[in-house]
Formats: sequence, C-alpha cells, structure tokens
Amino acid sequence: MIIDTNTYTALKQDDPTVLDLVEESEHISLPLPVVAELQYGFMNGARTTLNRTRLADFLAQEFVQVLLPTLSTCDTYAELRLYAQQRGRALSNNDIWIAALAREDGDALVTYDRDFLVFQELFGDKLKVLS
Repeated sequence: MIIDTNTYTALKQDDPTVLDLVEESEHISLPLPVVAELQYGFMNGARTTLNRTRLADFLAQEFVQVLLPTLSTCDTYAELRLYAQQRGRALSNNDIWIAALAREDGDALVTYDRDFLVFQELFGDKLKVLS
C-alpha cells in the first residue's frame, strides 16, 4: 500500500479506516514527495522535533519503504500531468509526482485527497480515495 500525506496523518491520529488498511497490508510505501510534505508541515508546526522523530521511527520499520523517482518516473509524471490537464484538472506538482511513483510501483495508492480521482480510470482498483 502506498500512502499519501493525509493518509500518514490519519494513521498517526489513529483513524480506524487507515488502521484497518495498514493491518491488512504487508508493506507501506511513502513516495518521496510525501516525506517532503510531512517535513515541511513539521517545520511549520509547534512539535517539529517530536513529529520528525515519529516519522523517522516509522520509516525505520522493516515493512516501510520510501519510493524514489528515477528518469523513468519523469516520463510517467509528464504523461499524468498531461492526462489531468486534458481533463481540466490542475493538480499540485507533488500530487502528480506521488501519482507517478504509485503508478510505477503498481501498489494501491491510498489517499483522502479527491483530486486523485482524475486518475481513477488509469489506476482502477490501484487507487483508493477514502472519505
């Protein structure tokens, strides 16, 4: 399972939906832009050190990995950005990078961000937008 920024936040807030999904999953992946968004949020918040430590502990778990972009990811990014644009949707650059890394990895992307629904046709059951 690949989680978005808001899904990580929900996990840390003991959201029962996310907790159930995590229990069912063999591994969890965070795209690099998710880590960057989290770090920014921590630096901009009141509990920077605590949140950074919690993230580091989470990332150090054996079943957690960070998805890193490659040159191939750039092609996927461009295709997805064009796809969204052609459908009149302007997603943030980070969301497109997250989608590109998820598409390459092939595991299900789990998010609360409805902007990703533009990719539902491409991702099929590999996109789970929670409500």
